[in-house]
Amino acid sequence: MRVFVLCLLAGVSAQTALLSTVSLGDIRPDLLLLLVFFLSPRVSPETATLQGFIIGLCQDALSGGPLGLRAFVYAFLGFVAAWLSHDLYTEKPLAQFWLLLAGAGVAGVLAFGLLTFFAGALPILPALWVLAPEALYTAIVGFLLLRLPQVRAALVRTT
Repeated sequence: MRVFVLCLLAGVSAQTALLSTVSLGDIRPDLLLLLVFFLSPRVSPETATLQGFIIGLCQDALSGGPLGLRAFVYAFLGFVAAWLSHDLYTEKPLAQFWLLLAGAGVAGVLAFGLLTFFAGALPILPALWVLAPEALYTAIVGFLLLRLPQVRAALVRTT
């Protein structure tokens, strides 16, 4: 529980303070979604659902969007990521990248679908110009963060 709270505080701080410096135009990686994916394989699907819900509520509070939208999406993705990581071998780098890309894409599509359902028809083409690059950027950042310990270990061995 202590690790979760520390990771949540670090993720919220990074999401609010660092994203303006690493954004590509209007496209920003979703660091709190990455937190859901990083924490989920280490716990049961039920715990990952609760963690995803709490992280999503923090994201909703930061974004000013509808309260509960990201909480539902992150809870769902936390459950799926924990369940898949217990049933599939997700330690390979390519599998991690595709899981991050699919998860970020599903998060965007699910949030867009829920907004469309509750708020009425939204234009899909402008949303795709944001959803697809944001999912790809989130997956790339997550993949690089996952590879960081291995790169550091390789650098230490060569020096």
